[in-house]
Amino acid sequence: MIKKIKFHKRLRFQLILIGFLLILIPLVVISLLISQTFKSFFTDKYSTVAYQSLSETGEKIDYLLNDVERYSTTILSNQTFLSTLSSDEVNGRAINDLLRSFFAARNDIDGISLHLKNGNYSIGTNKILQDTNFDALIIEKVYGKPFWLPTEKINIRILSGIFPRYYFSVARRIIDYNSLEEYGTLVIDIEEVLLEQAYNNLSSDGSEVFITDSNGLILSHPNKDRIGVRINQTPYYQTMFTSENIKKAIYFETDFEERVAFYDQLATNDWYLIKTISTDTLFFEINQTFNYFLIGGVFYGFLLILFLFSFSIRYTEPILKIVDDLKMVEQGDLTVRTKVSSENEMSYLSESINNMIGEIEILIDRLLKEERLKREVELEALHAQINPHFLYNTLNTIRWMAKIQGAESVSNAIVALVKLLRISINIGSDFIPLSEELEYIKNYIVIQKLRFNEDFTITIECGESDLELPIPKLILQPIIENAILYGVEFSSPLIIKIVVSSNLDSKDLLIEVIDNGPGIEKEIVEHIFKDENDSQKLSKAGLNNVNQRIKLFCGDRYGLSVKTEIENGTIVSVLLPVKEPQGENNV
Repeated sequence: MIKKIKFHKRLRFQLILIGFLLILIPLVVISLLISQTFKSFFTDKYSTVAYQSLSETGEKIDYLLNDVERYSTTILSNQTFLSTLSSDEVNGRAINDLLRSFFAARNDIDGISLHLKNGNYSIGTNKILQDTNFDALIIEKVYGKPFWLPTEKINIRILSGIFPRYYFSVARRIIDYNSLEEYGTLVIDIEEVLLEQAYNNLSSDGSEVFITDSNGLILSHPNKDRIGVRINQTPYYQTMFTSENIKKAIYFETDFEERVAFYDQLATNDWYLIKTISTDTLFFEINQTFNYFLIGGVFYGFLLILFLFSFSIRYTEPILKIVDDLKMVEQGDLTVRTKVSSENEMSYLSESINNMIGEIEILIDRLLKEERLKREVELEALHAQINPHFLYNTLNTIRWMAKIQGAESVSNAIVALVKLLRISINIGSDFIPLSEELEYIKNYIVIQKLRFNEDFTITIECGESDLELPIPKLILQPIIENAILYGVEFSSPLIIKIVVSSNLDSKDLLIEVIDNGPGIEKEIVEHIFKDENDSQKLSKAGLNNVNQRIKLFCGDRYGLSVKTEIENGTIVSVLLPVKEPQGENNV
């Protein structure tokens, strides 16, 4: 019976699945390779551009800071300014006038202040006074060189209001290099917005740009709340301040996203210009292109799947049609013929199957005819039993005549012969109980004793339970006949003794016929089951014939085996399967 095939094992599903995998796997692999290649290439190019932009912006900020430092040098080298500070009596008005002139000369400076031993002076922004010890801040710095102070949030007074502003400053000791006398500290204030304006163009792509000092303190940031915050705990801080290659992009992750950091060190004061950008923003165009490519690939894959589906239907439909037709043939309808309208191998397969079904139909018809002829032959054989029955009845009449006349030996011989004929002419019975086979042997022995004048004896050693087991009929008589003929001819005047025994286990019945005859030559034994003509001294019925009948009825595992030794007798073993006793012994 043709089994029902599960859906996932059907040819149509497997074709679609294989096609889908052949499309999907290359599409995903190629997409990932293209994406990674482009990202790597774009990162390298963007890193170069980003560093170049940072470098240019850093140079601009360096120029601004250097210009302020140079202006501070101009102030400190002004002789009028130094003379005013070195006079015995400090003229505050003169100092303020000088500061006002210095302040008016620059529009990028928000305030100038002096912190002298005898007082403080300032011009520009109106700061709410703060106690700042500038001497303590710069005492350990290089003598007389500019020292940049970090950005501070300072409250300033504008008209009647107070507003916060962010300023970073440069401080320098005021020293008369002629006399090496120190007068105090000069502080120039610059609004932090000036730095933001310098790097503001770098944040146009959505990145974060800011400036820190060498300690990680943020000095300038578009988000003013970030000023004064340290970045020491950020993932990229240690790498940034220990890396030897500042052109290298640093990838790091925050709680929300993955980002890339670029940085450049300012030459003027070792500040750092830092730019960080989200990888989503950095690779936006690539990701967008990849998404377009993926959508196009999915659409293309969908079209290919539709094509594969139609393709699989076209090429599996004939197979399914053939399978359906074969199911009808399996149910016994041999008139079915497959019809496949295709111009490929399916048409040849359909034609071959039709030819096969036709041949099967012819063979079945032939077998039916042969079976019918066999039945007719059996019927004819049944009719042919009339003559044996006539002979049987005639012998029975002679038996009674011999008995009336007192010829007991003749009567016994005729009785034995009649019983032999009764079993022999039973055509329809291939199997008989072991007891009937042994009865047949006993009758055969009666006749043979008359023939050989009782020159042999036979002993039956079979269990009661074995006697009812069915065996193929007439398989022991040829063995007994061989033992008698071979033994009497070569063993005279020794009396031949024959023992028939049986041994039963759960599967097999073993019957052994043992004689004390002269044994059989090795050459004859080797040809017993090959060619009966080679063993001319044995019975015409032949052990080979018995062996072949047993194999025909019971299978190749069963049959005869001979164990013999010259002058020490012969053992013929008959191995049979155990069959349950039946009411009728017909096969």
